[in-house]
Amino acid sequence: MSRKTNTILKGLGDVIEGEVLFDELSRTIYSSAASLYRIRPLGIVKPRHKKDVITVVKYAAQHRIPITPRGAGTSRAGNEVGEGLLLDFSKYMNNILEFNEQEKWVRLQPGLILAPLNQFLKPHHLFFPVDPSTKDHCTLGGMIANNSSGPHAVKYGATRDYVLSLEVVLSNGEVISTGRFSVAEKATGELKDSETLEDKIYKVMPDLLKRYRKPMEEEKPFTMKNSSGYDLWRLQNKGALDLTSLFVGSEGTLGIMTEAKLHLLPLSGKALGGLIYFDNLDQIGTATQKILELSPAMLEIIERQILDLARKQKVELRPYLPEGIEAILFVEFQDENEEQLRQKFKEVAERLINKEKLAVDLKVAKDDKDMAMLEKVRSVSGPILNKIKGPKKPIAFMEDATVHPSYLSQYIKGLRKLFKRFEVDASIYGHAGDGNLHLMVFLDLTRENEIKKMVSLAEACYDLVLTLKGTISGEHGDGRLRTYYLNKQYPNLYPAMVEVKNLFDPQNILNPGCIIGGAQNPLGQHLKYIGKKDAIPFSGFFDAESIRTAIEACSGCGKCRSYCAIAQQMNEEWTIGRAKATVLREFFSGKLNPEILYSSQFKEVMDSCLNCKRCLTECPSGVDIPWLALGGRATYIEKHGEPFAQQFFSNTRSLCKTGSSLAPLVNIANSFAPARKCLEWAIGLDRRRRLPRFQRRTLRKILEGRPQPSRKKKVVYFVSCYSNFNDPEGDGLATLEVLERNGFHVLIPDFKCCGIARMNSGAIQPVMEDMRTNIREMARLVDQGLYIVFSEPSCALAVKMEYPKLVHSEEATKVAEKCFDIHQFLMMLHRKGELNVNFRKMDLNIGYHNPCHLRALGVVKEPVELLQLIPGVSIQVFFDGCCGLVGTFGMKKKNFGLSMAIGKRLFKEIADSKADQISTSCGACKLQIFQGTHREAIHPISFLALSYKRGLKEEREISSSP
Repeated sequence: MSRKTNTILKGLGDVIEGEVLFDELSRTIYSSAASLYRIRPLGIVKPRHKKDVITVVKYAAQHRIPITPRGAGTSRAGNEVGEGLLLDFSKYMNNILEFNEQEKWVRLQPGLILAPLNQFLKPHHLFFPVDPSTKDHCTLGGMIANNSSGPHAVKYGATRDYVLSLEVVLSNGEVISTGRFSVAEKATGELKDSETLEDKIYKVMPDLLKRYRKPMEEEKPFTMKNSSGYDLWRLQNKGALDLTSLFVGSEGTLGIMTEAKLHLLPLSGKALGGLIYFDNLDQIGTATQKILELSPAMLEIIERQILDLARKQKVELRPYLPEGIEAILFVEFQDENEEQLRQKFKEVAERLINKEKLAVDLKVAKDDKDMAMLEKVRSVSGPILNKIKGPKKPIAFMEDATVHPSYLSQYIKGLRKLFKRFEVDASIYGHAGDGNLHLMVFLDLTRENEIKKMVSLAEACYDLVLTLKGTISGEHGDGRLRTYYLNKQYPNLYPAMVEVKNLFDPQNILNPGCIIGGAQNPLGQHLKYIGKKDAIPFSGFFDAESIRTAIEACSGCGKCRSYCAIAQQMNEEWTIGRAKATVLREFFSGKLNPEILYSSQFKEVMDSCLNCKRCLTECPSGVDIPWLALGGRATYIEKHGEPFAQQFFSNTRSLCKTGSSLAPLVNIANSFAPARKCLEWAIGLDRRRRLPRFQRRTLRKILEGRPQPSRKKKVVYFVSCYSNFNDPEGDGLATLEVLERNGFHVLIPDFKCCGIARMNSGAIQPVMEDMRTNIREMARLVDQGLYIVFSEPSCALAVKMEYPKLVHSEEATKVAEKCFDIHQFLMMLHRKGELNVNFRKMDLNIGYHNPCHLRALGVVKEPVELLQLIPGVSIQVFFDGCCGLVGTFGMKKKNFGLSMAIGKRLFKEIADSKADQISTSCGACKLQIFQGTHREAIHPISFLALSYKRGLKEEREISSSP
């Protein structure tokens, strides 16, 4: 960046109240998002209010700096990146400003996420009905900019249909409010001899529309929806001009929205879904038309390739995916009366199967559980495609073309011919009800010939679409991805759109390159994919190729904004998983100075991952972002060393041994205010944090010298530090009790600490020897045919998931396969009919919280299912998001407030519940729950032990060595 540009950006920071970022790392983080493109901006502005936006626009106009407004960065079209200033509205301008329940409208700012809006509206029995697949993390501003829609568009339409008015900052800093104005009044009254840009717009637009009336009639797509180009068709009506529809779908190229007034609808009634099966694609178009006559709320298509993949990979869906099927239509009807809903499906069966012979079968949801399974079938496409391994990834570059539903069969047939001609694998799914298909083509965009193939295939696809009178974009917008092809779609109307752009933005500073672009096709340029580069100085414990693979698996979709605990609280782009993948991609591409790997700013970005592993289940691509973040932290630690305070927090076994040997004195000191104040000053341990009490009589001491009755069945128990030193009479003894009641001889070898805390901090080297020692000992036991069980989820996660990736040995993999969480192990016994179910009745309402690491291990239902085996027990399952403590994270002063904010939802659910007892299996979760609610949490295994009616003083078959 030049000194002059640096000075300009610093000057901007002096005149607004929001944030201005222009450091290299921030610019890198914002250089890519959900689209194919990588364009590094000059800087990022996070405006606090409308005045900031006005100032930025005027400043940019003065210095001729391009501006790209951005919401959540979920657009696939490439209109969310730009080389000038990025205006990130998601941080501050995300509020509901006004709500009128009687008139059914809401006024809001562009950075508001759709899902929270509908959560706010639900108690009022209203909702905003447009539902893109990104609804839980996309902003309303982005939806308005793209004219988004979703699977229910066949009933509810697109965003454009619900925008009543907008407040917009024009390219010169003027602020206008859109609405329906009389052209005659504007031309002869208040606008006469006026010189504002708004006045000029109202004077010029009527004549422009008149001049291009014929191309508007001839080139309007024959489709049910369209998000391509500027919407000139709705501008004028009965002598009135309303700019609202022109700004909707304009992608920030004509003005920057600061407020929107949206129309709302009453909540819909009941929904019932069904799957219609086809063995011939020729029937799809006709069948779709027949179903549309019955007014469905949703009508989705999934084509053969996805069905075949789902059948192989999703065992639970196989009953819904018979062999030999070419395509499935998922149909949903909505009505207050379930009888009416089922009658609709009888009509579908009569028309499509019995009468017309268009389809071969119909499966209608029998109940809510069945409906949930049908929904899984409907939504399987994206996740199953994104998780396919290999160099070729599903690329969304012609994913939004739309034809009239009557042309669906011709369109799909034409696409299959193109896929064969270009020798590519591709999948088809999407919105059959309005002819909007999402195509995912498998390409390796690190190879030049594949990039050329992508460009040629896009050209051919759009030729096909336009021969069917369709549109190249139905709901995602044009962006950099499709702007080049607008001349094809609107050969005579496109000049009108150029005139509109020049009128509204004569300096071309508003999102240049989108909708109105240059003569060159940018499709194959500025791509974000990693080429073949030399290795960078990344931690040697991490296989470079596996890191590259994980980085490339991240599509940048932004879904992590909706589930990452830190991102939800901080609302910062640099905290989400996408940011970490983007930064590392830049390093591996050779586009970022490797020295930044050792900067405190880089460390802060990597430290913003809590290692909750939610990415493994929530991320559509299953990217292990915690693994990438851990690699980043390890690289930093290897260069700078491990700080003393971090060693203190993360060296769990050493800390626990010391604490236990000094108990009860250490417990007294931990509750002594001056001592806590000193600890806070010395190592950053927050004085407010309740610490676990240490016990002098550890679990191992309790078990010393106990008789061991002979048992044939043996199992190994890995005792956690928490169970041994902090709660020896809790889940540790309970686990032994339960295993003994099931006829097991329980072995408790003296394993080393699992090392999860220190490992998670990035200090891999200090725990590597302990990991290898544990693996050797465990492998010896596994070779004897023994299973290893864990009552602490984090210990199990370390051994099962982290050891194999860090140690890189067959032994580690073999051990991981024989390690089980205690709930999982007991349910395995139960399913084989081997679990002792002689439980005593306990009249208890138990509130259960599932820990993050247990969820990451795939253990979700088992703890609840076990507790439900106890007669008289009822279960209330709480929010399964992060509690906020995250090992040592929430113990530090710098994180305490954030830690408690993360846990707030869980605390409220517990406080509002009528649970007699609270239960969770994680020691850290227990501490955090008490901190936030003053209620003790008990491990589920303790309830099982109590219900078995076995006293804790009875003999146990325990061995301190195998």
